[in-house]
Amino acid sequence: MDNIRDENLKKLGKYVAEALIEQALQTDKEDWLEINIKDHTIGELARCVTLNNLYLDREEYEKCAIMKLRIQELSDRLNISDDFLKDLENDEE
Repeated sequence: MDNIRDENLKKLGKYVAEALIEQALQTDKEDWLEINIKDHTIGELARCVTLNNLYLDREEYEKCAIMKLRIQELSDRLNISDDFLKDLENDEE
């Protein structure tokens, strides 16, 4: 970045920031909420899959069954195909 002078870099940064703010102001609040809810659901799914694998390694099968139910619920909410759940079942065998 030796070729870019500080004042040009500041102008570029200001332009990018203003463009992002303008874009954010044009979107509805519901758009942000929907994205946040989906992100939270994906995070919860990842947590449950991790716990399921941990319980499987520890041979705590009752807890695995609970996690499988939760994983199924979250997968349905995210419209994830059944292939994902079949892969989990194959891991247990």
